[in-house]
Amino acid sequence: MSIPVYNLKGEVVGKEEIPRGFSIPPHYFSVFEDIRYVRNALRRGTASTKTRAEVRGGGRKPWRQKGTGRARHGSIRSPIWRGGGVVFGPKPRSFRIDIPKKVKKLAIRSSISDKIVNDKLFILKGVRFDKVSTKEAASLIGSLKISGSILFVFSDENGEVELSMRNLPKVKPLFWNKVNTYDVVKHENLVVTEEAYKNMKEVWGNV
Repeated sequence: MSIPVYNLKGEVVGKEEIPRGFSIPPHYFSVFEDIRYVRNALRRGTASTKTRAEVRGGGRKPWRQKGTGRARHGSIRSPIWRGGGVVFGPKPRSFRIDIPKKVKKLAIRSSISDKIVNDKLFILKGVRFDKVSTKEAASLIGSLKISGSILFVFSDENGEVELSMRNLPKVKPLFWNKVNTYDVVKHENLVVTEEAYKNMKEVWGNV
């Protein structure tokens, strides 16, 4: 099984073989676990509230224990008072979780395999910009005649491709070794340069 390779004009100029790693039935539970892993890592975890021991004031008993006719209280910073401490409120914490490396690999393979099955993976040959040009990037994306959001995976380390692509709406440029399940699933189309696809095959394509 193979998929077509396009040039910068949107014409089919060759084919790329699909490795076994990218032709597996999608394992959706692994995809779910990896997306949960990525999204948890993005959470800042900085929400914080003060307990009754941390709020200001309340150092003395507001009134004597007996004889006033009012309920007994030991501090105006009790949680039942306005301005008092918060019970079981959030504290700074890390939301990161750990998943096995095999699950992460299976999830990435599954997400790429799903794109191939649905004809949402496009391989481009000869993608190289001599200078940063959003106009050239827009022309390149337009030649593919695809609709929806795009994850553009590249291998150019000089940065011209990334800087040219990142101003386009609904297009996210990503270096090939930063590819993750969440971004692949989030975007409707996966556009990969030929060099990046070969690198991805070496890392994730072999089973």
